[in-house]
Amino acid sequence: MLEAMPSVELGATIVVSLFISLALRRPVLERYVEAAPLQDQTLRQFIVEYVLFTLAGLIAIIANKTFYHIDYASGSMFLIGFLAFGFFIALDLSLERSRRRIEQRIASPLPAIIEGTLRPMTRTFFMVALMTFVYVMLVIILIISRDLAWIESMDNGQMATLISITTQTIFKEISFIMVLLLVMVVNILLSYSRNLKLLFDTETSILKAVTDGDLSRFVPVATNDEFGAIAGYTNRMILSLRDRIRILTTLRLATEVQKNMLPQSPPICPGVDIAGAIIYCQEVGGDCFDYLTLPDGRLGIAVTDSAGHGVGAALYMTTARACMRFATESYQGPALLVDTVNRHLTRDTRDTGRFTTLFFLEIDPVRHTLKWVRAGHEPALLFDPETADFSPLKGEGMALGVDKNMRSKAYDITGWKPGAILLIFSDGLKESRNKNGEMYGTDRMQQVIQANREKSAQTITQQLINDIERFSKVEPVEDDVTIVIIKLR
Repeated sequence: MLEAMPSVELGATIVVSLFISLALRRPVLERYVEAAPLQDQTLRQFIVEYVLFTLAGLIAIIANKTFYHIDYASGSMFLIGFLAFGFFIALDLSLERSRRRIEQRIASPLPAIIEGTLRPMTRTFFMVALMTFVYVMLVIILIISRDLAWIESMDNGQMATLISITTQTIFKEISFIMVLLLVMVVNILLSYSRNLKLLFDTETSILKAVTDGDLSRFVPVATNDEFGAIAGYTNRMILSLRDRIRILTTLRLATEVQKNMLPQSPPICPGVDIAGAIIYCQEVGGDCFDYLTLPDGRLGIAVTDSAGHGVGAALYMTTARACMRFATESYQGPALLVDTVNRHLTRDTRDTGRFTTLFFLEIDPVRHTLKWVRAGHEPALLFDPETADFSPLKGEGMALGVDKNMRSKAYDITGWKPGAILLIFSDGLKESRNKNGEMYGTDRMQQVIQANREKSAQTITQQLINDIERFSKVEPVEDDVTIVIIKLR
């Protein structure tokens, strides 16, 4: 029987079996644990440690059988003890490796997402609780069954005394085992709590930094449980925020560049008062207006509306503006200028499917003539101060960037009445809608111009903008809005 085994031999058996397992531990850890991916090392550490303790228990059983002739049934208590305490020690060592892994992840500047299979914390807690219960019950059953077997081997005359002694012995043994197991369970809980606190404090500090605008750090993904999943999604959020900030920064720069491309002040042209403004529906857009200095004191005014919105339309608009400025260097008339711009646009962007409309106006303040080309754009409106009527400056023409062989046609008017007002605009003006879906329309534009006919071009422009804002109220404009007002004296 195991109880008859001397304490020295019992201790020697335990020490030798543990020493053999310990000798195997380092090479097994290096090959099976440390060479594995980080996300698998914690579980593998537990498996290795538990298997080694199980091996130590088996070695002890074999040694007891070989050297002390203790049967396997009695020696099985060795195995149960090694399994019970090996479970808690292996779990503690695996938590220690997990803690080192967390610290490594904290020191790493690289983002990470959860790798491998998600292992819920609830499942881990359940398995630990289940195994603890199983081992406690096994130990208690072994203690009781051993003592009952001892009682059965005694004489009936000693039964009453033995029952009293056995009861006290069982109580002491169970109390000792329970205290020992309780200490180990508390140690596991403390170890696990340290890991959770490290994860929680790190993630909390990083989330606080994110709320303050600091996106330089990532949450360490050191476990394959819910904490790892939350950390992985948090890192994705940080990367998305970085991309968004980078895009917004680029858009702010693009907005500044596009704003600087617009005329900063009206041109100086005798007898002409000019003002212009643009409302973009996004940070940047495809609308543009420009003032061009032409030969013989003439003035060119161009309003373009590129298809689409946002960055793509803005880039196309920039190309159209550059082509127009280039064509102005050899200016020979509105039609030739528009054809030159169209030829360059079609050549450079024909495969993009993009196009732009254009209304180009030439003002000759000396001869009092107006010449224009309408390339798919909204007709400008000419206000007659005597009759208070509006006349559209119509004309045939196709949008630019569609057909390189397109030939534009120029139209002209000779003479104008003092106080006449020209409105060149993009379709976003009349197509602006309110919350009821009603469009702003041409009539409202004309009413604003009539009501402010005696005021400056800048004032009329601002009044139009104010009227659009009152009309649409909180509804954002759906398309870019361009307004150019020209008062002819």
